Amino acid sequence: MAPIKPVLVVFGRALDWHGISYTEIGWPPGLHRALLRQHGAKGSSLPVVLDGDLVVEGSGAIIDWAESKAQGRTRSLNPQTGDLAETREIERRADEVVGFHVRRLAYAETLPYYSHLVRPTLFLRCTAWHRLIGGVMWPVTRRIMMRMYDIRPGAASESRAALESELDWLDAKLSDSRFYLAGEYFSRADLTVASLLAGFASPKEMSVYHGMTRPDALAVDIERWRSRPVMQWVIDQYRTHRNARATEGCRSRPHDT
Repeated sequence: MAPIKPVLVVFGRALDWHGISYTEIGWPPGLHRALLRQHGAKGSSLPVVLDGDLVVEGSGAIIDWAESKAQGRTRSLNPQTGDLAETREIERRADEVVGFHVRRLAYAETLPYYSHLVRPTLFLRCTAWHRLIGGVMWPVTRRIMMRMYDIRPGAASESRAALESELDWLDAKLSDSRFYLAGEYFSRADLTVASLLAGFASPKEMSVYHGMTRPDALAVDIERWRSRPVMQWVIDQYRTHRNARATEGCRSRPHDT
C-alpha cells in the first residue's frame, strides 16, 4: 500500500487517525498526471491513495476509505447523526472554496515572479528521477498552473478577499467558544479545515512551513491573520490531534481528562 499525498495536505491524516500504516511519497506537478494515469486514476489531481489495484482519489474519498479500513476499531471521523449536515457543509465549503483560494492566492503571489520559492515545496519527497523530469517540465507546468488557477493581474486580490470572507465565516462559528467546528468530537470537518489553513497558521508540528521563504505579500497575510480565532484554533487542533489515534482524541475538549 503506497498512499501518495501532496505536502500541503498532511494534517493528522485520516490514515494516522485510524492507525493505518502507509508510505508517503511525492510526485512533481505536471508529471503527476502521467503517473496518475499509469496507476489507473480517473482524475488528474492529488491526493490519492494506492491500495493494491484500488485507487482512491480526493480527500473526502480517502477519509471514507480509511473509515472502511478501520472497521470500527477506532473512533470514526464521521459525525454523529445530529451533526451530519453541518459537518458535510463545512467540509464541502472548505474543499471547494477555502482550499481553492488558499492555492490560488499562494500561486498568484509566487508563480509569476517567485516560482523558485514554491517549487521546492511542490517537489518535496519526490525521487531524484522524478525531480529531474519534473524540473525539465517545470517551465511548461508553471504556465499550465497559471492558466488553471486564472493567475492574472488582480487574481491575488480576488482570492485574498474571498479568503477573508471564509475566515470571517469560520471565526463566527468559533465565537461561541466551541473547540470543534461541528459537534463535540474531532471530525472530518476539523481535519479538512485545519489542513487547508495550516500553511497560514504555521503550527509548530508542521516543520515544513517554518523553513519556507514567502514573498512579502504572503508574509503580510500571515502576520495579519495570525491573531484570528480560526488561526489560533488551527494551532490548537494540531497541538491536540497531530498524529493522534481515535482513542486519544475521543474526548470533547483536551482539558476534560
